[in-house]
Amino acid sequence: MTKNNPNQTDANQVRKQNQASQQQNRNAMNEEFASETDVNQVKKQNQQSMQKMHNQKQNQNAMTEEFGSETDVNQVRKQNQQSEANKTNASGQRSNQFENGSK
Repeated sequence: MTKNNPNQTDANQVRKQNQASQQQNRNAMNEEFASETDVNQVKKQNQQSMQKMHNQKQNQNAMTEEFGSETDVNQVRKQNQQSEANKTNASGQRSNQFENGSK
């Protein structure tokens, strides 16, 4: 083997080139996947979220138990308006006559 023959391949040179190429590929992979999702971190976050939701539901249930029988003011107003409308419709003009003081 002569070093001056351009048709022969230098095996050592090819190995060096391959190693350099592989290192570049590894670096590229590290850059590409460096910010990949940490599965364990996601599991931990999911568990915390589920616990929070569970706690909120318990708090809502406690509020419902404590205030479940409270009066709905808007509902009462609506019922009062409906009652007044029913009175007016049921009594007709007679109701208006008595309220106005005539007859």
